[in-house]
Amino acid sequence: MKATVILAVTLAMAMSTDAYQYDWVVFKDSYLSAYTQDPKFFNNLPEAQRVCLEKYDCGGVTKERSGRYTLRKGLIVKKSPSAEVTYMNPYPRMYTPGFTRVYESYAGGYVSIPGLSYVYGSLIAAQNACLKENSCEAVTSEPLNSNRFTLRRMSHGKLMASPSDETTWKCNYKYYPGKYLGGYAKNGSVFAYTYLREALAACDKLTGCGGVTWEKKNNRYTTRAGKDPKASPSGEISWRKN
Repeated sequence: MKATVILAVTLAMAMSTDAYQYDWVVFKDSYLSAYTQDPKFFNNLPEAQRVCLEKYDCGGVTKERSGRYTLRKGLIVKKSPSAEVTYMNPYPRMYTPGFTRVYESYAGGYVSIPGLSYVYGSLIAAQNACLKENSCEAVTSEPLNSNRFTLRRMSHGKLMASPSDETTWKCNYKYYPGKYLGGYAKNGSVFAYTYLREALAACDKLTGCGGVTWEKKNNRYTTRAGKDPKASPSGEISWRKN
């Protein structure tokens, strides 16, 4: 099977709907085994890739003969008898933009904010909540509590060894509502994205990226070079890279 690399689509001064296509490797006449949990079926590739990167159990996308794009758990490419095509997730297993996974660890202390739940049924929901609360530093899964996902603070900036096979996703960004970061950080000429996780994924990989700023006026997420959050006169929101 011959692998080819999908090149990033470059759009100057515009949001990139294909931003998640960086480095996806394509295998013709191949498939990955086992569907992920829902959602798992899509009508177009960019949306399937975007969701795949946000799911902790997605190894890649397989296009079936019917034309639908399916999210798969497998990591081993297998020969397809039905001319399927597979797009391998370019990131490490269990990667989610903006976070670093640390096995057998936990962050001490729940985030306790009136009106904000610290318990979630899925990793993505917990991470989304964490990204919008500046006191949240990590998400920890608790296998002994129905595998729930909880928002956590870290003790003295450190994670601790877990005696109960917990896993923690350390947040690599700090939330700053009403702030902006100066200057764009560009990948070629691309710096604007439709979704927060797109922008975080780009910033994770981009040398010189200090964080992400949501521009209210343009309703887009932009990768930024600055690291000093400044008061925004237009209601912007920022996530500074730690």
